Amino acid sequence: MKRFSIYTWIIALLGIIQLQSCIIYDTDYGPDGRDGKAFFGIDYDYYQPYSYWDNNPSVPTNPFFGEFYRSYPGIYEFEYFINSNEYWYGTYEINIHRGEQGRPNGTAGRDGLDTYLRLICNPNGFYFESTNDCDCYRSVSDDGTIISEVKDKDHSFRIVMKKTTIEERPTYHLAKKQ
Repeated sequence: MKRFSIYTWIIALLGIIQLQSCIIYDTDYGPDGRDGKAFFGIDYDYYQPYSYWDNNPSVPTNPFFGEFYRSYPGIYEFEYFINSNEYWYGTYEINIHRGEQGRPNGTAGRDGLDTYLRLICNPNGFYFESTNDCDCYRSVSDDGTIISEVKDKDHSFRIVMKKTTIEERPTYHLAKKQ
């Protein structure tokens, strides 16, 4: 049996210490997931609105009821008349679901889900039928302002609206739908 020199033992010991102190960092993350898309549309239940206006550039001049239009996220103003004198006005905010961050080992992050908002233009204002897994909020203030917020897997929006008359609050907007 051959004897190892002290130098061989020192080199072996340093090698073992070096191997135990190795920490491997995985910097090879995959790409982030794509952000979801936002869609907006208008509709009604029983009585078609007298006219409709909003300042969302993604909505055409004469939008079709029941159709969705691809929209940018943001806050937009709207008005819809229920007759020649009374109307609802307010804002709607469309949000998107962001894509997830990329994951280790080159795995891509999951894409964000698309969101949909259909503004129901009823004489009694907007409503939303919620599901069990919905983070939904609705309130009515003393002055009649309705605030609706919905966040779930298919929706991410906020609507603030109030009913008025042209005598109380004149409007100067040209309707998109008549």
